[in-house]
Amino acid sequence: MSKLIPGLTMIPLALFCNLASAQDVLGKSQDPAATVSNAAAPKTPAIKTVTNFSQALRCMDELFLAYGKNGIVVTSTGIPDETGKVRTGTKEMLITAIAKMTVKSNAFEFIDFHGGGDDLARLFDTKGQSMMKIPDYYIRGSITQMDDNTIRKNSGFGLAAAFFDFGFSSDASYDLISMDMSIGDAATRKILPQTSTSNTMVIIKTGKSGEAGGKLGKVGLSFNLDFSRSEGLGATTRTLLELGLIETLGQFTQVPYWRCLDADITNPVIREQALETYETLKENERITFVQRKLGGSMNRYNGPIDGKMNDTLKDAILEYQAQNNLVADGRISFDLYASLLDDIQNNLAYVPSTPPAKTAAARPIPAPAPAPVALPPPQAVPAAAFRVNLDSDKGSKPSYKVGEFLNMSLSLTGDGTVYCYYEDINRSVARIFPNQFFGNPTLRSGSTVRLPSGGFRIRFDQPGKERVACIGADRELVVPGNLKGARDLAPLPVRSLDEVVSQYRQGNPTAMSSYVDITVTR
Repeated sequence: MSKLIPGLTMIPLALFCNLASAQDVLGKSQDPAATVSNAAAPKTPAIKTVTNFSQALRCMDELFLAYGKNGIVVTSTGIPDETGKVRTGTKEMLITAIAKMTVKSNAFEFIDFHGGGDDLARLFDTKGQSMMKIPDYYIRGSITQMDDNTIRKNSGFGLAAAFFDFGFSSDASYDLISMDMSIGDAATRKILPQTSTSNTMVIIKTGKSGEAGGKLGKVGLSFNLDFSRSEGLGATTRTLLELGLIETLGQFTQVPYWRCLDADITNPVIREQALETYETLKENERITFVQRKLGGSMNRYNGPIDGKMNDTLKDAILEYQAQNNLVADGRISFDLYASLLDDIQNNLAYVPSTPPAKTAAARPIPAPAPAPVALPPPQAVPAAAFRVNLDSDKGSKPSYKVGEFLNMSLSLTGDGTVYCYYEDINRSVARIFPNQFFGNPTLRSGSTVRLPSGGFRIRFDQPGKERVACIGADRELVVPGNLKGARDLAPLPVRSLDEVVSQYRQGNPTAMSSYVDITVTR
């Protein structure tokens, strides 16, 4: 019989035991909140997101660096789902993938056009539009297909006896998800057909289960097991996006992106994509491609880059075809195009078609001299020859005072590529064009670029002699190995500006240079 004592409350034994257990647990940490938080926390640690193409993204970064691709300004609204079945943050996935491809090369700069009227949008409005770069290209695409249970397989069997029964079943289903992607020109909104890609992946869902039962005397026993596996839709979407981005940006920049996919130009899929690109090119674009390839690092062609067939180009094609086991007919075909895409093959097949002395005479590069030399002597270069024009706001022999800023202009007499370098009074040399604000070394004929361009300026801080030199050609310039991937205004591993020009001359016998000597006074 229970007896109540004044001031005490009767507590059931079970509740008392529960309270005692809780007190034992809480007593160990001395902090009930911390104990509850630890109990509710996930036990599996966070891990970095790694996909099948993580290494390929780093490989693309190295390719962009090797081929001098940098400062290409792009944007995107993401890769929306047109099927309504996939809900993932594709814009953030895209930004992350591009970031991994530009760690060393700075090949692409992604501009975020954020909206929505939130605090971030108001911050952008406060900063104003003047500081924002305008993208030249945009990435678009969508998840175009999502088929559930495209294929489904089921199988099973069972066994029954008087005292025991057993059953087993398995099933598998396959879903298809497709993503299309391309790049458009921001100025005209024209989609560049050679950049379009489409990829499909299969999502596998499998399940296995077993069930058994039996009877021992009057006691019945039963058990069941279930083993199921389902590949994640979000992870599949990220993998598809990274693959599409590698192919799209690779085709856009015309780098051998298939190397990063452990494939080569003989791979049927890669070859089919190359054929699609080849068929979208016009005749003059195909000729220009061959002219630039044979006239660049291969040094086989030294004629004009004008998209027109000529005898010099035909001879260069014949020589290349004969040495690479192609039909030597001097014509531009897909086999020639595919072979020229493979730059490893190009390097192995490199044999100058013209003696260096003859090449140098055809397009001379004036040797650097102490006196200012803005252009080669008129009598040494035909009137129609390609020229690099470099000038300053104070004439061809500028004199600046300490505290003033360098102000120069650059132009070409024809379409081509150009690189500019600056040497200070200590003979430290740095690249000033192209740069992060003007990342494309290609200039159109007659267009003028201010040097330095974009968001930085060069201010003279002490008196002395300084120089600027620009090296250009009417074809793709081969950047010397020790000058690739240089950052803006970062000192280069050379002794002087003359050494830079000399290195360019070795790999680009048709290049032209222009110098301006600068005097700085107090």
